[in-house]
This record gives sequence, C-alpha cells and structure tokens, in this order.
Amino acid sequence: MPTGIFLIKWDEVIGGIVYMRYPEDLDIPEPIIQQITISHNFTESYIISKEKQWNSVSYYNVNKEMIAVLVLSQYDDGKDYLELVDEFNKEMDRDINEDKLRTRLEEMFKNSLSAFRTTDAVITKLSNEVAYLKTKEYDIQERFSAVLSIDYLPVKSKILFQLAINDGISFDELKKSIKTSTNWLTSVLKTLIKNRIIGYNTKRDVYYIKI
Repeated sequence: MPTGIFLIKWDEVIGGIVYMRYPEDLDIPEPIIQQITISHNFTESYIISKEKQWNSVSYYNVNKEMIAVLVLSQYDDGKDYLELVDEFNKEMDRDINEDKLRTRLEEMFKNSLSAFRTTDAVITKLSNEVAYLKTKEYDIQERFSAVLSIDYLPVKSKILFQLAINDGISFDELKKSIKTSTNWLTSVLKTLIKNRIIGYNTKRDVYYIKI
C-alpha cells in the first residue's frame, strides 16, 4: 500500500530537495532523494526504485523541472501505479499555484490508496476462485474414487475414470488402483489404444485420454 508522495526540485548548491510532501510527516532518506534525482538525470522518464528499505515510482516533469515520487510498500509493484503518476504529471503541466498543487498532491495519494484497494480486491477474488476450484477438483476426485471402488465396474471403465481425473497415469499406478491381473489390464489398454480412445506417451511413460 502506498505510504506517501512528494515532489523533488533541483537546488544548484544542495542538489535534489523535497519541495512538497504528503503526509507532512513522511520520512524520506536524504540518500534516496539524491539517488532518484541523479537517476532521472533531468530527463523526462519513469523510474521504479526498489531497494531493501525503499520502494517508489517516480516521474520527472521537464516543464516544471520537478520529480513526482509515489512511495510504496515493499510488496507493491510500481508498474501498477504508473498510470496514476502519469495523471499527476499532467496536472503539474497545468498553470496551477502552490496551494492547488499541494491539494492535488494529497488527492493523488488518496487515489493511489483506492487503486491499491482495487488491486487487492481483485487478487482476493482470484484467490477465492482458485481455492473454490481446488475444492471442486478434490470433490470430483473423491467421487471418482468412490466409483472406482465398485467391484463390478468393468476394467475398461475404471481405466477411463482414472485417466479422466489424472493428467496421465503409468501402468504401475493403474495396476495399484485397479484389481485385475496384469495380463488382462495390458490387454484392455491395448484395445483402448487400438480404438484410439487413449494414447501412450513414451517419454513420460504414461497413458492418457485422447481429446
């Protein structure tokens, strides 16, 4: 989650200096200020700076000769905030006074928090969907296992059930899960291959259903 935003201006004596920041108590290490300033080298550019104790995305505005820096947490991806920084850069190009610029700085920071919450919500939703699909997969496998335990089910059907729930399965694995003789299992597999219902991958040494 973003932790703050600030602007860097160039001072001929000191070098890069913090011109404006939000929140006001935002801690910005001096070496970071100079590093970002030097990295941009007075060239219009985006830079994502990520180090052990620092993560930010910045943009140098040639017209205003200022760098807008959005400070991120260690777990944020700077690429997710490039569009926001670009929007603020356009605001900087407008003829606005210092008070208005300060207001826009605060607004941009709040917008970055909204963007973070949106991204976080999407990730949470995807995580929930993956968890749901894994649960469904487990349920299906359990149901297939219950069917496979039926003694009077033909060997051919048991083979197809096994191949349906596995991405390829070896002869030994089939032998362990299906109660039948080796000769009969081999014979049924050959018939299924001949009828082009299943295939055999020689590299992986597994049987699979042909789709």
